[in-house]
Amino acid sequence: MTDARRIVEPQCHEFAVNLNFNTHGLKPWFAADSLIKEGGGSYKVRGVDLDSLEADAAAVQLDYQDSGLQPPSGGETPAGTTVEHETIREFRIHVEAMDGLGERKANFHIRPRWQGLEAETDDGRTVEISVPESLANTNTDAVNVRSNGSNIPFEDYDQLLADAADALGIAPRYFAECHHGTSNIQDAARYVRIDKDASGPIYSQNGPIEGLSHVLDDDRRGYSKRVRNDDDKRGRKKPGFYHTVTLGPERIREVWPNHAVPKEIKHYYKPDYHERSESDPLHHPKLEAAYQVSRWSETLRYDDDTVQQLYRELDETIYSVLADAEIDLRGGEGSPYLSDHYFDAENALTDASIVSLDLNHIYHEQQSVVFKYTLGDGGPSPIQKEILQTLETDGGTVSPQDIADSHNRNVDAVRRVLGDMGDLINHEYGSVSLKSTYIAELVHDALDAAERAVERATDATAEALEAAEKGYDERTSAFVAWCAKHNINHNERGDSMTIDLGEIDADDAKEARRKAAEIIREGFDLWTDMNREEIKYRTATWRGYATVPKTGLRSIDGDGETKRVGLGGKRTWKLLG
Repeated sequence: MTDARRIVEPQCHEFAVNLNFNTHGLKPWFAADSLIKEGGGSYKVRGVDLDSLEADAAAVQLDYQDSGLQPPSGGETPAGTTVEHETIREFRIHVEAMDGLGERKANFHIRPRWQGLEAETDDGRTVEISVPESLANTNTDAVNVRSNGSNIPFEDYDQLLADAADALGIAPRYFAECHHGTSNIQDAARYVRIDKDASGPIYSQNGPIEGLSHVLDDDRRGYSKRVRNDDDKRGRKKPGFYHTVTLGPERIREVWPNHAVPKEIKHYYKPDYHERSESDPLHHPKLEAAYQVSRWSETLRYDDDTVQQLYRELDETIYSVLADAEIDLRGGEGSPYLSDHYFDAENALTDASIVSLDLNHIYHEQQSVVFKYTLGDGGPSPIQKEILQTLETDGGTVSPQDIADSHNRNVDAVRRVLGDMGDLINHEYGSVSLKSTYIAELVHDALDAAERAVERATDATAEALEAAEKGYDERTSAFVAWCAKHNINHNERGDSMTIDLGEIDADDAKEARRKAAEIIREGFDLWTDMNREEIKYRTATWRGYATVPKTGLRSIDGDGETKRVGLGGKRTWKLLG
């Protein structure tokens, strides 16, 4: 953890939490029911002061909805509570700051819970409503309050529920500081608002959102987790309108080792941004980090430690993305940040860590893993190659059985090999996939290169046989085969000659020039073996190129930001000797 510093502080945005209460049984539900009956179906108060909403004036309303829940058998719950209602309703408390914006608000959905509670579905079936085991073991009745809102501190939702209930005339003790340990967080998001002229590096082709997706996003599982939408909902072109990447916990830890929760990172504009002037902060985009509950099987409890964990992880994610995009983290006058009605673009004291994304390191690690399986120790085994070919070419979910069936293999043999390839693939719940989009691209290139090498060797043999048939001597045939092997074109005109090497496969310009020199040196030996004039070869014009990553903080692979390095010219012929 770094020392505290003063930088811009993200603002709470959406939040959702399931609050479970069993201290007072069904009393909160009965109280809401009585109030609804007293108010004739709805009850509303306006202009109340709610400190937990950070609003001097708020509107609080209670209403109800039909639920399909069934009364307990015999009119009594297993815990002994009498419920004489023929219809079991659910209730909602709506809270909204009266600031004319309608964006600082919360909704609390109150539902009764008892052992064996049943509900009738739309198609007439009866199903039992599950109750958390630890809550069920108390053998008490309870209420579940599904809570969600926006622009409210995460830790204030239980107190806001108590304050809103109090404003309506429901005893606040039913809710204040007494929720059960099974209460759990379902959504949480933090954001900063940034000037549109400064935010481009965040979502650009070589920016952090694209880079995180490329090296960390699984290419096969679930929906496409990298969203790129540069068209707004009215068909206008708007770069950066909606760009997201979603990462599961394993991927998150590859970049942020001390983080645990899956997250979505999002750069986006409000749908009505175009109706606002550039001087309006809401004309400009947000950068947001949000907890994604659907991307893992763990549960985040609603307690002080977990809330602080969420603050830390979401804020550090935002800071890392900003830093990788080379955007200053300091707010205030002249900064790229814009205050809106809730986000304050001024600096605040924080001890959050600012972790370098270090995507180059991850790229290199993934390259090493792919090379180990495709180039090391003589290349992949036959079954490894079959697995890689299947994963590289087949879409959707691929199972070990699918791979076995495709290649007439025993499925147990496939599973054994899969067990040894854990650094390259994801294998769980009967599905198999390559670990990232980038790995998928590397595997494709490696398999393709291997296939081309076989083709070139075959072509070289054919060229040599053809040369022999044409009466070439053995040495001339060797030179012809060498050209075919390396896919070289050479053209002689009088005393001049041009040699075209095509593209050299290399990771950087230095390696490309070394490989080119080795090939040309080999060709020179074959040329002189034919008793051809050295001077013609030495003074030839030669061409060749390599596509290599650009250097710099965010250099990535050949499909990203690259440069084409020319290898031609006569100046390097001195390498021949």
